[in-house]
Amino acid sequence: MVKYFLGFAVIVAIVCGIFYGFWMPLPDEPARDAVGQQKSINVNDRTLSYYVSGEGRPIILLASAGREASDFNELVAELAGAGHRTIAIEAQGIKNSTLPTEEMSLFDMADDVKAVADVELDAGETVTILGHAFGNRVARAFASRNDALVNGVILVAAGGEKAIPEKANAALKAIFDPRHSVCQRKENITTAFFAGGNDIPEHWVTGWHRHTAILQEKAKGQESYARWGAGGTKPMLILQATEDAIAPTEDAGAPLAGRFPDRVRLVMIEQAGHALLPEQPAKIAEAITAFLKEQG
Repeated sequence: MVKYFLGFAVIVAIVCGIFYGFWMPLPDEPARDAVGQQKSINVNDRTLSYYVSGEGRPIILLASAGREASDFNELVAELAGAGHRTIAIEAQGIKNSTLPTEEMSLFDMADDVKAVADVELDAGETVTILGHAFGNRVARAFASRNDALVNGVILVAAGGEKAIPEKANAALKAIFDPRHSVCQRKENITTAFFAGGNDIPEHWVTGWHRHTAILQEKAKGQESYARWGAGGTKPMLILQATEDAIAPTEDAGAPLAGRFPDRVRLVMIEQAGHALLPEQPAKIAEAITAFLKEQG
């Protein structure tokens, strides 16, 4: 009897393991907890959530399309250790940040960032704005609209001037599709975000928030690149991956650096794709802290 029971238990475990491996979890399940003190404000009858860590000069962090503020956890720790205060904002529709009932433009999203800055910055204080992937668009829109408030702009995996290459764009959209298995999602994540040979961390298998991504996708087409592309007038650091399939440097970082050579510095990161942050955390932190030190 015990023998048959154990055999049945093994079969159930195998079936459950196969089911989990191929179909669970769904893409928009939370990735992991963000580090820092969680805070929230009310903006236009919506809740906007963010996390504050460290002390010192403030840096606002904006994540990639449909991704969580927790993507910055490792960078937040490095910046706090270097004497900086980070404000990692959760995008609309993620965790405690409310999804709006109407469409938003990039400048609407930048205004949400400004609402957080108004609460968190001291009088006369300026801020460095950092955006990863889609967040780079909002960061530049914020800097364009609030130039006097900004002392520097950091773009991690810049993009936005040219359309995403077809293969990478198809993979990007498929990541958010809950009908795909985990195996398929991992393949698409690798295609769109990771350089060959780089492992996908577990917290990058989930945390792909569909409704937020839809909101952000619609925001892309509502503002002309000419209105936000320059990202203001302050010094800018661009960290571009050598194997970025979504925003190849010739379409993204290089043209921007060539257009504003006096204030824009382009740093290429080897063995990394569009994800960058989980692929080369030490190189990213080193380049960012060096840039911040130069800004005083």
